Amino acid sequence: MTKRDDTERSARATEAGIEEPMPSSLYAENERFAMTRNRWIIVGAIALTIVAMISFSFVRRTATPAEQVAAPAAANPTGTVKFLMEQQWLIRMKLAQAEQQTLARQITSTGRVIPAQHNQAVVAPPVGGIISGGQLPRVGQQVKKGQTLAVLTQRPTAAEGAQIAAGNAQLRIEQSRIDGERRRLIQVANEAQVRLNQAKIEFERAQRLYDRKAYSLRQLQAAEADYKAAQASLAAATEQAKALEGSEGRLGGIGIATSYAVSAPISGTVVKVSKAIGEQVSPGEQIIEIVNLDTVWVEAPIFERDLSFISRQAKPVFTTSAYPGVEFSGTILDIGAVIDEQSRAATVTFEVPNRNRMLRIGMQANARLDAGEDNEALIIPKEAVLDNEGKKIVYVLLSGEEFQRREVTTGDEYGKKVAVLSGLQPGERVVTQGAYQIRLQELRPADAGAHTHET
Repeated sequence: MTKRDDTERSARATEAGIEEPMPSSLYAENERFAMTRNRWIIVGAIALTIVAMISFSFVRRTATPAEQVAAPAAANPTGTVKFLMEQQWLIRMKLAQAEQQTLARQITSTGRVIPAQHNQAVVAPPVGGIISGGQLPRVGQQVKKGQTLAVLTQRPTAAEGAQIAAGNAQLRIEQSRIDGERRRLIQVANEAQVRLNQAKIEFERAQRLYDRKAYSLRQLQAAEADYKAAQASLAAATEQAKALEGSEGRLGGIGIATSYAVSAPISGTVVKVSKAIGEQVSPGEQIIEIVNLDTVWVEAPIFERDLSFISRQAKPVFTTSAYPGVEFSGTILDIGAVIDEQSRAATVTFEVPNRNRMLRIGMQANARLDAGEDNEALIIPKEAVLDNEGKKIVYVLLSGEEFQRREVTTGDEYGKKVAVLSGLQPGERVVTQGAYQIRLQELRPADAGAHTHET
């Protein structure tokens, strides 16, 4: 039966009022539609399942660090961490053995770097004026002792000018008197020279006559006395005239100097410039500050209980946050004579050579020096010790791939090593290079030994 026949039969049945069953072709089409709909429902359910799984994985990966840390902390109460050999090779792990040694007890303190005595200078001229000459150095520039830093031009005020004019008038009167006295002395010297010449002639004539027995000895002696008196008169007049030579115009220049050169009192580095060219400077006002860093001092407080262990022969060592691992050595200059009532500490001053100028004024310095008495101490490298919520921990090797977290109490530091007071036994091996990576492994144990291709 064709589709057309089915259609005609249905029409006839409708006209006759007879209910006709569904044609076979339409039934087949409904069956196909139902099957297609079921397939789409199944595909949608599978897709929703995959999306749910991906969302759960993403939420698990993006869990907060606190949630990630909290779970392993509860699951690892013994502190044992699995760290595979492949991981150890990757980070080039290093171990160190805890060793029992006899070492001097250490006294430590935190101080600051200050300028050494006579190695800091504030350049403040004793006169006022305007900076009009010289080339002011810049901050950080090196200057030499005696180097001209600036030239001040002094400009007197109206009142000062009136005083200078009045003073100059008096000076001119005094200069005139001195000039007259100088001319008089020149005249006296000339007259003395004439008398000397005449006395010399008379003395020579008396000498000849005395040799011919024509003059008596008394007459010769009288001529000689006149000659010597003339010499003395000429010498006196000449000396007085010389004393006044160059006095002409010399007093007229007395007054306020027109310029003043400002020189560097020490060699060093310019750390502050307070004025510029053209600015007015008052007497005693700071222009430049200079610091010599070749040698610096370190002031550090030492507690009262430790003062008896310090001697001037002790060799202190200093470290700074700016240069980790670099140690500076110095000598003790002074052990403070006054104990601070609040801190119960005395200030000890050290002198430290600083030719490379690595130490700067105001820098924090961590001082360490021997106390003079020996103690038995368990020593490990400082890099093996980690901070964990205010506590000190290390990781001890248990077997080839197992490590255990230990809480330790540390004591004195000895350069790159530190004393351990509790938590370790002699001979145990602690992780130095790689301790931080093991700490991360302990916080994320689920990733132990896992291989991933994530980027």
